[in-house]
Amino acid sequence: MARYDTYTRFDDRMSEELDRGFIGFNNRLRPDQLTAGILFDSQNGRMAQNGEWQTRKGIDNIKAPLATNSAALTLPFYLVDPDITTSSVSVSSGELILDFSSAHGLGTSGSGQVELDTSSLTVNPATPSGLYTITVVDADTIKLTDKTYVSASGSVTVTDPPLDDGLINQVYGSCIFSDPNDESESYIILAANTKAVAIKISDPSTSYDLAYPSGETISSSVDMIQAFNKLFIFRKGDTPFEKDLASTNINTSPTLDKVTSGEYSQPTQIVCASGEFALIENRGVVHQSDGVSQGDIISVVGDKTLSGDQSSGLTIGERFTVAKVFTGGSTTSITAATKLAITGGEYDGLYKVTLTAAGHGKNVGDPIDVAGFGDTKIDGSRFVAEVNGNDVVVYVPQNPTLTISGDETLALAHGFEFYLDSKKTDSHTTDGDSLTSTPVFSRKVSEGLGFSHMPAPEYGVYHQKRLAVPYRYNVSDAADTYTDRKIFDEILLSDILDTDTYDQVYGQFRFNAGKSDFNVGMLSFSDDKLVVFNRNSIHIVIGNTDLSLFQSQLLTDEVGLTARNSVVQVGNQIIFLSDNGVYGLSFVDLYNLRGNEVPLSESIQKTINTINKAHVDKASAVYFDNKYYLAVPTGGSTFNNTLLIYNFLNKSWESIDNVNNVDTDGNTFSSFEFTKLLVAGKGSDRGVYVTNTDGGIHKLEVFSDGIDRVITDIGSTTKKSTRVQGSATTRMFTLGSIDRKKFNNFELHLQSSTDNASDVSISAVSENIDSEPAIDLNNASDYLGAPISADEDVSIRGRIGNKRAYGLQVILTSILGRPRFRSLKVAGAETFRSTSSVQ
Repeated sequence: MARYDTYTRFDDRMSEELDRGFIGFNNRLRPDQLTAGILFDSQNGRMAQNGEWQTRKGIDNIKAPLATNSAALTLPFYLVDPDITTSSVSVSSGELILDFSSAHGLGTSGSGQVELDTSSLTVNPATPSGLYTITVVDADTIKLTDKTYVSASGSVTVTDPPLDDGLINQVYGSCIFSDPNDESESYIILAANTKAVAIKISDPSTSYDLAYPSGETISSSVDMIQAFNKLFIFRKGDTPFEKDLASTNINTSPTLDKVTSGEYSQPTQIVCASGEFALIENRGVVHQSDGVSQGDIISVVGDKTLSGDQSSGLTIGERFTVAKVFTGGSTTSITAATKLAITGGEYDGLYKVTLTAAGHGKNVGDPIDVAGFGDTKIDGSRFVAEVNGNDVVVYVPQNPTLTISGDETLALAHGFEFYLDSKKTDSHTTDGDSLTSTPVFSRKVSEGLGFSHMPAPEYGVYHQKRLAVPYRYNVSDAADTYTDRKIFDEILLSDILDTDTYDQVYGQFRFNAGKSDFNVGMLSFSDDKLVVFNRNSIHIVIGNTDLSLFQSQLLTDEVGLTARNSVVQVGNQIIFLSDNGVYGLSFVDLYNLRGNEVPLSESIQKTINTINKAHVDKASAVYFDNKYYLAVPTGGSTFNNTLLIYNFLNKSWESIDNVNNVDTDGNTFSSFEFTKLLVAGKGSDRGVYVTNTDGGIHKLEVFSDGIDRVITDIGSTTKKSTRVQGSATTRMFTLGSIDRKKFNNFELHLQSSTDNASDVSISAVSENIDSEPAIDLNNASDYLGAPISADEDVSIRGRIGNKRAYGLQVILTSILGRPRFRSLKVAGAETFRSTSSVQ
C-alpha cells in the first residue's frame, strides 16, 4: 500500500492490521477482543500447524450394508385392493402428478405410504418401483414430491405396500471388532433390528451377517463392545447377546448366543482323594473333571480332607489361576513295565514304575489313567513324573504287580494344573508326599450373597480382566427374567476372565446413595483405577485382584457426565461432555486425578449453548490424529448433526463440521447423522468412521475435491453428492484503536489444494456503522480471471470502498475445491473525528 513520507494534520494516516496464519477459533469473546491468528468462526475447516486454514476433505460412504428392496413401512400407509393404474401422468412445478379415471379410494386429502409400480413410467429423473410417500390432491389425483421432476409419460400402478417383519428399519448400535483369528483384519459391526452385520474395513464389499438368537430382535438403542475376544450386544433390561469370535470365525456368519441367565449354579468344592493331586516340578495338578476352564480362579479351602491325611503344603485361602485344562485323550497300549523301590529324595518310600508305550505323546505333569493290570496299586489315577522316549515314569505308594498280558493301557485323563511359587506354600512338601495328600479346592467362592449371572446391563466396560456393568437389574431364577431394582447408581464387577459370574456383595459398588444421581458411564484408566461417571459426580474405584479389598473414592460432586460415548482419554487427560461443556480430568501426583477448573470448551461457549440438552446423551466422541472429535445435537435436532473438533497440537478448537443436505443438483435430502464415531482400520484404512441409524458407514476426510458423498436413507445405495460448505470468519480488525475508520483495501494470500482448482467468495461485515447485508468483495476468480489452479498460490488485492466503521471482519466461503487461507491484511485510516455520537 502506498504511503506518504509525511502527513499534515488534515491527512488521514493509513494503518494496517495483519494475520499471518490461523490456529483456532473463539466465539465466546467479542470478535474485537480476539488476538491475531484466532478466527471468530470456522465451519468445515482444518488448521494445520503451518497456520493455514483449509476446507476439510469430503466424507465418503464406504458401505450401505443394510440396503433392502424397499424402504421400511411407516404409519400412515394406504391399502389398495384391487390395484389401480393411472389414466395420465404429468409434471407440475417439479411435482409428479398421478391422475386416475375414477376415484382412487385414498380419500381427498392427507399423505401416506403406498407401493408404486413405475415399470411403465418414463420419468426424469428416474423413479424405480418401490415404497413412496404420496400426497392426496383430491378424490382422483395424487402426487409425488420426493424430488424435483422434469418430465413424465406412461403410467403408474398403485398397489399394497409390503408388510415384512424382517425388514431392516434402523441401526441401533455399532462397534469395532478386531478379528482374533487375523490380526490384520478389523470390522465395523452394525446391530439392526433383525440381525447384525460385520463389514470388513480393508474390503468394505465383504460383509458377514450375524444372526440373532432364534426369535430375538432389537427395537431400541444398544451398546456394543469387544472384550475377551467376544462380541457383546447389551440390551438394557434384557438378556445380552454374545459370541466368542476367537473359537468361531466371523467369516462363517455365525449366529449370536444369549448370555447365560436364570438361577446361578453356585460352585461346589473339589475334594481330592488320595492320588488325585500332585506337585510336579513347580506345578500343582488335579486329576478330576469338574468343569473348570483356563483362566479360572481356584481357591484352596483346605490343605487336606481329614486330619490324618498327608498335608499338601498349600496355604488355605490362597488363590491360583488355572493355567491348563486336560480334556482326556486316546489310549495307548503298554508293552512293558518295571518297578524300583526308592530310597531318599522327593519320592522316598515310593515305587518308581516305568511303563513302555510307544507313541504315548505324554508330557511331565500330565494326569493319566492306567488300566488293565488288575491291580489297584497301579490301575487308576496317576501322574507323569518323567518321560524318556517311549517310557513314562509314575510313582505309586505300594508295591504293585506288573504282569503284562496285552490289555494294559494308559490314557491322558481329565484335569487341570496351576503354577506355584515358594510364597504360596506353608512349608516344603515333597512331590512324593503330595501324591497321598487330599487338598480341597473351590472353583469360585462368593464372599457375599452368592454369584449372579450378567444383570441385563445397558452397557459394559472392560477393566483389569473384568467386565464392569451398571447394576440396576436382578437376575431372576427363570431364564431371561429380570427384576428392576430401581437403583441407578450402582455398578457390578465380574470375576476375573469370566463375564458370566458376578459377586453381588464384594463386586458391587454404590455411589452417592440416596442422592439425586445416577450412573452414566465408566472408563478404565491405568492398571488399577476405574473412573465411574455419574450424572452429577465422578468417582474412582481402586483395586487389583481381590474384590473385597477394592475401594471407591469421590473425585468431585461439582460436575458430572452427560453423554457416555463422549468420554475419551488423551494422554494425561480424560475429556468428556458435562453440563459445563467439554470438561477434563488431569492426572497429577503419580496418577492421582484432579478436575480441571476451566472447561476445555470455554472458547466456544456460544456453540456449546446451542446443544440440545434434551438429546445431549446421544453425543459421541473419539480421539484421532491429535484431535478430539465430538458429535452433538445442536439447535432443534434430535440427533447428532454437528461435529466439533479440538486440535491438541494447536491447543484450540478448529472447526464446526456439518453436512449440507442439498446435493450438487439442488435437490434436498434427509439430514446427515453423526450417530456414533469410531476409530478403525489399519494402514491407509485407519481413520474416523461414522455410523448412523440410516445404516451407512462413512469415513471422514477422504475426498480432496471438497465434495461429501453420503447416504441418509436406510435401504438406499445411492450416494448423495453435496459440496462441503467451508467458511472462515476472521476476528474484527480495529487497526489498534476504538476510533472510526475508513476501511480502504485488503490483501489476501490463498493457495489451492494440491489436486484441485479452488475458488472462494470474499465478503466483509462492519460494526459501528453496521453493514447488513455483508459487503460483497467478489470471488477470488473475479480478481484472477479464473479459479486458482491446483497447488497454485496467489496474492489478491482488493478495495473495500472506504466503508466507515469501528471494526471489520472478513469472511471467506469455499465455492470450489478446498482453498487454503494463509494470511490477510486489512488497511484503513482513522476518520470522522467529530465528538458527536453515531449509531
